[in-house]
Amino acid sequence: MNDHRPIGIFDSGVGGLTVASKIKGLLPQEALIYFGDTAHLPYGDKSAHAIRSYIREISSFLKDQNCKGIVVACNSASSVLDEELVAEMKLPVFNVIDPVVNYVRNNHSLNKIGVIATRRTIRSKIYSTKIKKNSPDKEVVEIATPMLAAMIEEGFTDGPIANAVLKRYLNEVPQVDALILGCTHYPLVSAIIQDILGPNIKLIDAPELVALDIKDQLQAFEGQNNQQDKFFVSDLTASFQKTAQLFFGESISLSEHSLS
Repeated sequence: MNDHRPIGIFDSGVGGLTVASKIKGLLPQEALIYFGDTAHLPYGDKSAHAIRSYIREISSFLKDQNCKGIVVACNSASSVLDEELVAEMKLPVFNVIDPVVNYVRNNHSLNKIGVIATRRTIRSKIYSTKIKKNSPDKEVVEIATPMLAAMIEEGFTDGPIANAVLKRYLNEVPQVDALILGCTHYPLVSAIIQDILGPNIKLIDAPELVALDIKDQLQAFEGQNNQQDKFFVSDLTASFQKTAQLFFGESISLSEHSLS
């Protein structure tokens, strides 16, 4: 039976749009409802308790929108998900960490892995713990890059500022086989990252892997879907509107919905 209900997706801001666009590309017949919690960004500097409270409130909103599944399109939020919180959401829940971990685990040519991410994600050690659980011989180096998400959220995705900040952080990355972009904002500057690191280091970003995982696991609607994709933010910003239009076109439905 076809399930025409929309897929819910949320992030602290524009980063999750990289995931949403990949899902739309693989599943163009699916309707999406996206929530950007721009009032509380960046999540990477928030406590686990605060992020869990945001997850609960946003998930409740997405359930009220009759979503059939929820994509936690934020590494910082995904890092604080636990079985109790997922059970509370009472819907299929997808995070952005497990598909990346599975990719690394199954790719035997990748032995030394770097991770750049927010402070929250790095402090959780979620990537190293999950990767080494079944692949103890793999080496994982995790580096916090706290300014990147805020920089990207402000629209600095190219030019001298983005280059200078990225060079400062990437100087700390040792020689690795691959680098995990552990924040869904980072694919927006992946070209600069690759240029700085050179062609021999493989970049691994979550959006495409997450989209493939959802395609495999979530019952997709196969017919013609006349529902429009909808975008909500907790604080309407010009940078979010600009980035959303870049991914989804000028005629997006964008509304503000304040969290309590």
